[in-house]
Amino acid sequence: MQSSRVTGVLKTVALGVAIAMAGAVGLAHAQETPSQEKTASQDKQLQEKQQSDAEKAPRAKAAGRLPNYYAQVVDQNQREAIYKIQQEYEPKLAELRQKLDALTKERDAKIRAVLRPEQLKKVEQLQEEARKKRMAEKAKPSEDQPAKPN
Repeated sequence: MQSSRVTGVLKTVALGVAIAMAGAVGLAHAQETPSQEKTASQDKQLQEKQQSDAEKAPRAKAAGRLPNYYAQVVDQNQREAIYKIQQEYEPKLAELRQKLDALTKERDAKIRAVLRPEQLKKVEQLQEEARKKRMAEKAKPSEDQPAKPN
């Protein structure tokens, strides 16, 4: 049962990598325009992405978390076997995540290079507005949660 779940996850990751690679190959053949100089906003986005990537760095060993609903049905030997399987697959999955991230960055850079300077400026403006809106929503208490005391 666990083996089929791991296989499903690997197939999903492999499919994502294949799709990203296909997009990158397709864009490589498309007509390219001269790339624009990086703006301060792009530099800031890159720094935020790098910080986010550092937080997502692969774990040296499995955290010892069972898949949902397993804790109520497995014994200690099965638990240890599952942790061992997780440790076995974590480096492989981490490598695939890194490849997928690299392909995504490459694709995004090529997509940005297609835009004219005024379009790029407009996209950056829209992204900044969306970021501010998310931050405002995040700061606002939800109906279910009381406001945090200062």
